[in-house]
Formats: sequence, structure tokens, C-alpha cells
Amino acid sequence: SRAVGEKERRTMAGLSREILKWLQSLDLSYSVKNVKRDFANGFLVAEIFSRYFPHDVQMHSYDNGIGLPKKLGNWALLEKFFMRKRVPIAREMIDDVIHCKNDAAIPLLETIYTCLTSKKVHNVIPRSDDELIPPFARPTASKAIKENIKDSELVTTLQDDAESRSRASNVLQSHQQSLRNERLQEPGRFTGPSSPQRSSQRVPPRTMPAEAPQGQVEFKEVQVRPINRNIATLRATRDVNSSMPKSDDEAQREFNEMDAKALQVKPITHVLNAAVNDNLEPKELRLLDQSKDAVVSLVDRLVASKIDPEAARNVFEAMVHNTDDLVAGFLASPKEFWRMFSIFTGVLHLPETNSCYTMVLRLFCEIGARMTAEDLFLACGLFGDYGLPKIVPLLKTKPAKRKGLLGMMYFFCESTMHLRVIKALQDSLDDMDCFLQCIVILMHLEPEGFSEDLLDLYIYYAMTGLGHQSATLRASALSMVVLVVRQSHLLVMPMLDKLEAMKDDGWWEVSAQLLRVCAQLLQVLLPQDEQCGRVCDLVTDIVNNTYSPLVRKMAVSCLAPVLSKYTSLEHIYHEALEQLSEKDFSTVMAAPDPSAMELGDPQQQVLGNSLAHMPITSPLNYLDPLLVVQSLSDKIRKSNLENLEPEHVHILLGVLEAQFEPEQADSWYEVLKDLELHVYVALADDELCTTIVSVLHRWITYIGPSAITTFETLGKALKLVFSPDGGQATPIQCQAAAKDLVLALRESGDPFSVEVDKVVATLKNEQQNEVLQELLDGCA
Repeated sequence: SRAVGEKERRTMAGLSREILKWLQSLDLSYSVKNVKRDFANGFLVAEIFSRYFPHDVQMHSYDNGIGLPKKLGNWALLEKFFMRKRVPIAREMIDDVIHCKNDAAIPLLETIYTCLTSKKVHNVIPRSDDELIPPFARPTASKAIKENIKDSELVTTLQDDAESRSRASNVLQSHQQSLRNERLQEPGRFTGPSSPQRSSQRVPPRTMPAEAPQGQVEFKEVQVRPINRNIATLRATRDVNSSMPKSDDEAQREFNEMDAKALQVKPITHVLNAAVNDNLEPKELRLLDQSKDAVVSLVDRLVASKIDPEAARNVFEAMVHNTDDLVAGFLASPKEFWRMFSIFTGVLHLPETNSCYTMVLRLFCEIGARMTAEDLFLACGLFGDYGLPKIVPLLKTKPAKRKGLLGMMYFFCESTMHLRVIKALQDSLDDMDCFLQCIVILMHLEPEGFSEDLLDLYIYYAMTGLGHQSATLRASALSMVVLVVRQSHLLVMPMLDKLEAMKDDGWWEVSAQLLRVCAQLLQVLLPQDEQCGRVCDLVTDIVNNTYSPLVRKMAVSCLAPVLSKYTSLEHIYHEALEQLSEKDFSTVMAAPDPSAMELGDPQQQVLGNSLAHMPITSPLNYLDPLLVVQSLSDKIRKSNLENLEPEHVHILLGVLEAQFEPEQADSWYEVLKDLELHVYVALADDELCTTIVSVLHRWITYIGPSAITTFETLGKALKLVFSPDGGQATPIQCQAAAKDLVLALRESGDPFSVEVDKVVATLKNEQQNEVLQELLDGCA
């Protein structure tokens, strides 16, 4: 409303336009509406710095509360950070912000803006608000004291009585001086009652003209002719009228047949109630409200968290199994489709981690697929009329649910209908930012080789997103450009100037997505192409100028496939690989193949915001195996790790599957000597033992006789497996894996069989436990 807008304008007054645009571009967790209040607890200040220092400012350490202890705790953490980074923010400025002093947050934001962006704020001195306030509404002495000395200060910085009295005296003196200034500037206010300014004469009342009589208006009753056919019948009428003319008898006969067919279909509540009654546990069934349909009562209890979601799993499985009956009801009577969405809308509002939400989403996807197969126009039309209005509020307020809900929407719309449903979505959302976020997801849901009309639409919104003030949306728009390159890279070449301008964007997700765009372009271009040099230079600038380990991870992941074609990139690639930490290196190298997974699979490694669509792929297949294993050995040694992690074993297994070069045997031996304690001790790890057997057998047999020097460590590992310290029995799978390794080495022939027999014989002589003797006999 107008009053609310005026209030928000006043609470934001004093902030320059450039700071407001900067705050909006940071995509903070909630928008700034009242500067004095929103920055008092320090949470938003911490979030601003976390955008620039993601590893130094961890948002889980800050509490978005309004209590004084929470404010002081947040600012105490921020002060330590300011001291480390030498941010010039004084304690007095912080105190004024904590206690919500008027205009205290403005100089703080200006200081932060200048510090983080190296830009100066060009302030325009606003007109004083006191000039707009009528004299009777200006602050009194008591109000001036209240505004300048907050209650929260009396329990923190002004606990000393003498100091608080001194502050109050200063405020009173300032107020009295302002009154003296008013007398000098506005003498007319303080003249006698005879002054024209103080005239109290009343103006005579103005006579109003008599209201002319008007004639009485009569409204006739609207005559409504009832229709005794349902929507399906009316749709049939339209189809009949658009086809060849038929006689009245034939048309009436068709109408009667359709009416009869609609009446034969069971209402969906009968199908859903049967699924509930047949599959819900009896104790839960007795707790349902008998005055309602069983399915409605079940949904109510699920939404109220009065029933375990797992208890309803069989119910939803039965509903999915009976999808054909539900679809028949929807096709015959669209009212039943509306009823279906009305019943389960509450479940769609549950958290996305709730299994019931996932199962209902799956149920609707199955219904959409069946309805599209039966009647694609009706399926899309019904979803637009009844389903879309139900999910639009969730699309606006629950970003984490967008991918699932939009995927469900596409199940109701065949690919030729996507343009129509996207237009309907845009009209329903009536929010361009939210629509842009949705359009990114929809493009990633499209099958490969979608139509040129759709491609033009997505390119238009990708260009719109590239110029958006939100860094997250800019990164998401770049992910759309990656898909455009796969479809037609020639459409992206004119964008190179804009892409080059974005290399200094400053947001790590934008840099990472730029690398993905460049890598995709380099895969389809030829080294002799004119634009290849510009793309390679862009890649070099991004990798050399980044300080973000996440950007380096993306570089190592996406640039590996083009190294063999563009050898000029090898130097920066190896530098990025060397700069990765052990954890980041292991994550990238052990990443599963995203092409073998569905979008959103929890095992898929994704960087950044869920909208950004940056899947990490393992570069193992494109790199020299020896380079990878040497890098892994160096990072494990520098990290002082005592044991291998599953990712390490996965990497070792991957590189050892490659074909070895005979001249590299000595180098592989050196790496085995560096890691021998780690790989042999992994035999005692029940999570790694089975895989490490394959790693050790391939490694030892490839190196040859020189690997026998590590068998002393093998003997110690076998002793650990078969006679653990502390009296705890080693898991059976570890003992079985150790025996498998011994047998595999014995079967490899001399000299391995002879040396392994010596290790086993030594271990047998040291064992006193009969059970362990039997296990070792199995090895021998």
C-alpha cells in the first residue's frame, strides 16, 4: 500500500543507490527493508563477508536472532574477523548499530562497500527530515534522550552511572541548542496570538448543494439455463461441431454414450480410500477421522506430523500401482483431477526431505506420464488449469523444491507443448526473477536436440540472465549457455565479447561456469579455428587469477578432456592440480560419472548453488595414471593422513585399470614405497579391504620382483588382521580379503609365491590361537 511504501522509503533513506544495487546483487538470504533493524544483529553483515571470504566466515556460526546476547555474540565473531583482515570498522560504530541508533548502519555499510569493492560512495546530502515534520511533532527532550540512549546500552556500554548521566546531559544540551536555533530560524512561530500565523478564526462552513432526486434502477433477474452434461461431454460437443455435420440423433446418441462412460468410472476417492484401507497398518487406520475420506484423513495426519511417513509408504506404492484407474477418472471427469490436487497439496508443502513429499511427487509424475500417453492436449490443459496454480506459491517461496515440481510439470506436457506451458508459467508467476530461476531448471530438463523455437526462447532468457544483478542468476544463465553450445556452438560465438567481460565478475560461480562454457567450446572447435585463441586466453586468465579452490576443482574437472587437443593449457592445468588440497583432489578424481545418474542424484558431485548445474566429472580417463598417483601420494603425505579414505582407494583402482608403460615401473615402485603402510593397513579396514586386494595385486604384479621389498609390511598387516590388539576380533571380511590377497600372490608364480609362503610361515609360528591357526592354514 501507499503507507507501507512510504514507511519503507523512510527506513531505507540515506542509503545510496549504488549500495542498494550492490546489496541486491549479493542475493542475501532475506531482503533489506529496514536498515537500522536488519543489520543490528550482525547476521547480514556476516553473510555479506561470507560472499567474499567463504572459508573465513562460516554462516553456521552466526545466529539470526534479535536478542541482545545473540547480537553481541555475532559481532564478537565479526570483530575477530575484522582484526585478522584489517577491516577498518571501529567499535563505536558497531555499538551504534547494535543498539539501533538512527542512521548508524549507513556509515557501516559504506565502509564495508568501500572495503570490499574498492569503490567510493558518492553521497548526495538529502533534505533534512526535520524540515518536513510539523513543529508539534518534532522530538521533545525525553524523546531525544530515548533515541540516543537505548535500554540495551544501559546493560552493556553504559553501565557506569556517571557515564550515562554525562551522556544524557550532552543530549539535553544538544536538544536545547536545537530549540534556540528554531527560534532564530522561525520567529513567526513564537509571536503572540494576534499574529496572522497564530490566527484561530474559523472559516464559515461551506453550503453543499441539495442532492437531486434520482430515479430508481431496476435489475431483471438473470435467467440461467442449466447444463446437464459434464465437461467431457462439452469437449466432445466442440469436437463434434468442428468435424463433419451429424444428425441430431447421432449427436445425442454420442452424448449419451459419453455420459454413461463418465458415470461408469469410479470417483478417485474410492480408489484412494481403497489403497489406504488395504495398505495402512491397522493401528494407524483406527486413528483416522471416520467422518472424512480415509485418504483425506491420512493426508491431514501426515501434514500434522502425527504419523510416521514410512508407515504410509505402502499406501503410496499402491496408489502408483493403481494409476490407470486414477487416469481413467481424470479423463472422464476433469473435476476429479482438481480433487486429486486439492487432496495432496498439503503434502507438497512438506519439507523436500520428507519421504511422503517424494512419494507424492512420484505419484503425480506417473499420472502425468500416463495422461500424456492417453491425451496430451487434455493432460497439459488440465495441469495448466488445476495443477499449476497449486505449485506456483511453492515455486516462489521454496527454491529447493523447484527442480522436482518443474520436473513433475513436464511429465504432464509433451515436448511439443513446452512453449505453451512455459508461457503459462511466466503468466502465473508474475515474477521475472523467479521465472528466470525456473527457466534455468527447465532447460536442463529438456531432452537433447530440442526444437529451434525452444532454443531461441532459452537463448533469449540466458542473455537476460547474464545481465542480471544477482550473481547466482548470472552463473545459472551461463549454465544455459553450456547447453546452447552442445546444441549449436555457432550461436555462442557472437557472445564471446560478453563472456570475456564477465571474467572479472568476482563471483566464483560465474568464473566456474565460464570455465565450463570455454571447455565445451574447445571440445567442438578445432585448434586452427580463429576464435580458439580467445577461448584459451579466457581460460588462462580465469585459472591464473582465481583464489577459489572451487574454481580450481572445476578447472581440473572440465578442462581434462581438451588437454590432448590444446597442449598450451597443460601448464595452467598442472598448476591448478597441484594447488588442490588432498580433500578437493580426492573429491574430483573419485567423482562418479554424472551421465550414468539422474539429475539430482545425491551421489552426484555438484558445486555451488543448486540452480548453477555444475556437475563434477572425474578426469581420470584423460590424465596420465602415473601423474595422478604421484599427486595423490604427495597430498596424502603432506596431509599427514594415517589411513586411506574410500576416495583414495577408488582413485588407485581407477588408475591401475589403465595400461602401463614398461619404462614407468620404477616410478610406480617409488610411489608404492611411499604408500606401502597405507595400502597394506587398509586390509584391516572392513570398508576398504575387498577393493584394496585388487589394488595391491595389480600394483605388485605390474612392478615385478622389486615389489617384494614391501612384503615385510605385508606381514605386519596380516599379523594385524589375524591377531588384532585389544582382544577385539577383526571383521570376517577383512580376514577373507587378506587370504584372497595371499592366494592371488601365490598363484602369480615365482618369485611372489615363495616370498608370500615365507611371510605366512613366519606368521604361523607367531600365532598361539587355534582359530587363527586354522585361518592361516587356509592361506597356506
